[in-house]
Amino acid sequence: MGTVRVTFARLGRTARWLRRLGPSTSGGASSETLSLVASAIVVGSLAGLAAVGFDRLVHLVGDLVQLGRDHLGLVPTALLTILTPAVGGLLVAPIVVRLAPDARGSGVPHVMVAVSNLGGRVPRRLLFWRPIATALSVGTGASLGSEGPVVQMGAAIASLFSSWFRLSDERRRNLASVAAAGAIAATFNAPIAGALFALEEILGKFEGRNFSSVVIGAVSATAVSRSILGDAPAFSVPAGYVLGSPLELPLYLALGLLAAVVAVATIRVLVGSEDLLDRWRINPWLRPALGGLAVGFLALALPEVLGRGYDTIGGILNEDLTAPVLLAGILLGKLFATGASIGSWASGGILAPTLMIGAAFGALFGDAARALFPSLAIRPGAYGLVGMAAVFAGVTRAPMSSIVMVFELSGSYQMILPLLFAAVIATLAADLIGTDSYYEMMLARRGLSLIRSRDTDLLQTVTVDEVMSRDVPTVAAEDTVRDLEDLLVASHDHGFVVTPRADPGRMIGIVTLADLERARSEELPSTMPIREVCSCDVEVAHPEEPASAVLERMAALGIGRMPVVRREAPDRPIGLVQQTDLARAYYLALRRERAHDELHGRLRLRDLTGQEIVEVKVPRGSRLAGTTLREARLPHDSIVVAIRRGTRTLFPHGETTIEAGDTVVANVAPGFGPGFRELITEAGERPATRPDES
Repeated sequence: MGTVRVTFARLGRTARWLRRLGPSTSGGASSETLSLVASAIVVGSLAGLAAVGFDRLVHLVGDLVQLGRDHLGLVPTALLTILTPAVGGLLVAPIVVRLAPDARGSGVPHVMVAVSNLGGRVPRRLLFWRPIATALSVGTGASLGSEGPVVQMGAAIASLFSSWFRLSDERRRNLASVAAAGAIAATFNAPIAGALFALEEILGKFEGRNFSSVVIGAVSATAVSRSILGDAPAFSVPAGYVLGSPLELPLYLALGLLAAVVAVATIRVLVGSEDLLDRWRINPWLRPALGGLAVGFLALALPEVLGRGYDTIGGILNEDLTAPVLLAGILLGKLFATGASIGSWASGGILAPTLMIGAAFGALFGDAARALFPSLAIRPGAYGLVGMAAVFAGVTRAPMSSIVMVFELSGSYQMILPLLFAAVIATLAADLIGTDSYYEMMLARRGLSLIRSRDTDLLQTVTVDEVMSRDVPTVAAEDTVRDLEDLLVASHDHGFVVTPRADPGRMIGIVTLADLERARSEELPSTMPIREVCSCDVEVAHPEEPASAVLERMAALGIGRMPVVRREAPDRPIGLVQQTDLARAYYLALRRERAHDELHGRLRLRDLTGQEIVEVKVPRGSRLAGTTLREARLPHDSIVVAIRRGTRTLFPHGETTIEAGDTVVANVAPGFGPGFRELITEAGERPATRPDES
């Protein structure tokens, strides 16, 4: 008891010290920096401990499962192989169905939303239920990894830490990303990859302060995991692979392109499996068991599909598993086993299965390349290494994380060129095929979108096509300077596109008031054709260009207008853009930015409370026009929070009258937005008055 009291006393002193280092009005920049560093070390270390604990817990459940199987000697091995993942599904069902639905699947999308939309807040219940659910799922054979759940658990630790020290939302977000970096770093013994994953996927941006704290957290977590588990990587990777010849680079290009196809197929199987089970309307309490049963049947033919598969990945990379039929079986078997696990709500991440699928694909590709090009001395294991990075990049759209992770695992700088080449090609090709990353698709399925700050020049968001004038003022090249004077006075335009009479759609130059002044100062005859005084070297804009780029060119050249042309027809103007148009573009961009901020506010409210804000304009003829809110008797699924009437905003009560032309702002339950709009806009007679309201 004395030791416990001393420990809690030390924790109390540490807490008070960290609180003193926290943000204050008088502490200054040095205190804030110390707080940032100290909190990153603490949260990163805790994330490292969580990763180690996850690893030990998964191993413990796996050992218990094996012990149980050993004591059931009379039960056929095949039956145990089939039933073990199904039993794991039955055990995990109460958690993922009732106690903690957030413990389903990867967990990374939940952390992305928490950081982007919820100020870094992650439910505390996940600290308890997530490790249990993942250990039961993966330990009994679900075809998933532990890295995604560790990210979510680390973020929950960071959220609890932030609440304890009453940190701001910005610091909460920062520490959630620190925890994510620490979780990935400790899981794979790859600190740089962990930091990049947190910046690419969780935060979605690279900034100096975020980068510093994320790196500190990743290093702290790795130091903790190495002190307990050693410094060996998560799976064995040979160190002798090299790029044997520059002639192999085209092969790695082809590998990257095909890896994109594999990555997109992986995403579609993972998402499609959930859709399939949704359509079957299976009892939720039996759904995880059904997925486990499917994994068990696959494991009869391919036991490699069970669990995280680190040993199998090591076998592929070390060229212990080389038979093409076996590699193809592992690729397809792991793909469908992972789909069955994710679709049935098993608890686990997708990174480890994705790495195995990529390794099997790459080794299979390398084996085929070796048969086709025997003179190149190709090593299939090296292609398996690159295939891991390429498929991982295609699935997550995080190329830097995938490149650096595989680079750190292999420790071979000789493979950096193929890694860079294939991973970037796979990312670009997967984008061209037209699918979002797996994490983005999972968010979209749940009606969620990320709110991430944008440091963008407002004028970059408006194109020339949106603000240009499509009425191009022209003058014939054969007209005279005197004609130009008359036209300038009559039209009040200060510039004209010069076109020949024989082809009035073709631009040969531009003439402005400045050109006329120059002709007068040089005392040129008034009968001189305009083609002799116009500027033939015309600076043009293109309709798809951002307004900011055109404004910069105008300022640099000292001109006030540009003809707008398509790139394929540079002498055929389709519009004219002037500085006044670009000023209008700024206000258009500003309105969009305000609408963007307002939308994000609504999304944040929806994500925090499960409700949404709806605005509806009351049309003439609406049955509610002229009624009070009490008479309208709106359903309980909605609460009117404001009414905008002209330039005024009313905060209504029961006796406030709804008038035609008002904009009604209401807080409504999820999915009730269309119904509320219909109630407000519906035409007809006024609602009947109850007897007690007359």
